[in-house]
Amino acid sequence: MTDFEKTYQNYNPRAAALAEARALLTEAAKAAMADGTLAEAELPAFIVEIPADTKNGDIASNLAMAGARTWRKAPKMIADALLAHLPSIEHSVFAKVEVAGPGFINLFLAPSFWASVVLGACSNKEYGRTDHGKGAKYNVEFVSANPTGPMHMGNARGGALGDCLAAVLDWSGYDVTREFYINDAGNQIQKFGKSLAVRYLQQFCGEETYPLPAECYQGGDIKVLAGEFAEINGDKYVAACSGLDEEALFASEAFETLKNALVDYALPKNIAALKRDLGKYRIDYDVWFHESTLHESGAVLDVVNKLLELGACYKAEDGAIMYRSAQYAAKYGTVNKKKTEDGTEEEAKDEVLVRANGIPTYFAADIAYHYNKLATRGFAKAIDVWGADHHGHVARMKGAMDAIGLNGNDLDVVLMQMVNLMRDGQPVRMSKRTGNA
Repeated sequence: MTDFEKTYQNYNPRAAALAEARALLTEAAKAAMADGTLAEAELPAFIVEIPADTKNGDIASNLAMAGARTWRKAPKMIADALLAHLPSIEHSVFAKVEVAGPGFINLFLAPSFWASVVLGACSNKEYGRTDHGKGAKYNVEFVSANPTGPMHMGNARGGALGDCLAAVLDWSGYDVTREFYINDAGNQIQKFGKSLAVRYLQQFCGEETYPLPAECYQGGDIKVLAGEFAEINGDKYVAACSGLDEEALFASEAFETLKNALVDYALPKNIAALKRDLGKYRIDYDVWFHESTLHESGAVLDVVNKLLELGACYKAEDGAIMYRSAQYAAKYGTVNKKKTEDGTEEEAKDEVLVRANGIPTYFAADIAYHYNKLATRGFAKAIDVWGADHHGHVARMKGAMDAIGLNGNDLDVVLMQMVNLMRDGQPVRMSKRTGNA
């Protein structure tokens, strides 16, 4: 280790500056007592601290006021006496020292001090690292963009925030796992497959024969993926879908086969693109967790059955399994809302976990996912980074952890503000479905 590295090894600039300020003021007080300016006495206990307002210096002290009774003088007179006896600060970390108000002593750090902070950080690769976390296992899940299309600016903000948070936790001694949750199951994937299938059929039969439904994804990326699939497979799937009206087509086995083939082709390409884009700004995940594995393994229904056993769920008359959402979310505040199909919010009371047709809802899978993190994989803390538009989901999810026998406070949700893009002075809503991603 070089002398330079030794100088800055384990250097704590905050502690160093506070210690030097205390030493300078102590020396000034002793000098003032030595020449009779202040009465000989035991140095009073005093505070040296970083003030809330930087106008009051980088470090402030109450020594003059703390010594008013000891030296039987007004704090302002004591402060002036201390400054008059202050050792030279030419070679200290301070540029100037001032008296303010009734007798506060404010010290201002020199530029050389800030340079030493940078030098210390540059000279020690472990600079600032602590063992505060004691190796506790923390899971930080962030971005988790829908894999049905490219990332948008909001996802990018979540990436920067989540990765920085994970880095700080890692540097603070926690065993951190960075995780991306891939929503590769449910309605969005069905809609993705339907959009791709229609665009594929358009390649051979035109848009008039197979118009794209309004609820489908409208972006150009869907056309590109469908076109690539058509180049590889030709018209292999066209004949089986021909001659059917729209309702019959979408309900047909042939269309389902086409959808599945397209999803199997396109989804891995989209996930690879997400990894590539995130890698461009140096975000590397430890785990890419597929939602589909929760369904395939039976974990979703296992969690639902556990909630039934615990009395947190019940079966409705139509056979649906309902969760007592409001009851468990109440502990975490009054916000217990869910998004409706049109994007508005409504109060969430008892919520469907398994539909009457036996298909679990996204909320059921989300509960199973967080149960997997906290119980199955044993993380001490699960931290999710969500957009502010998901604020109503926080109480629901924390309450669900309580309902299933875990601690809702072991789930922390960091909400980030939304990114607004403007066009002609008007905000543009980012949407993969409309192609404005």
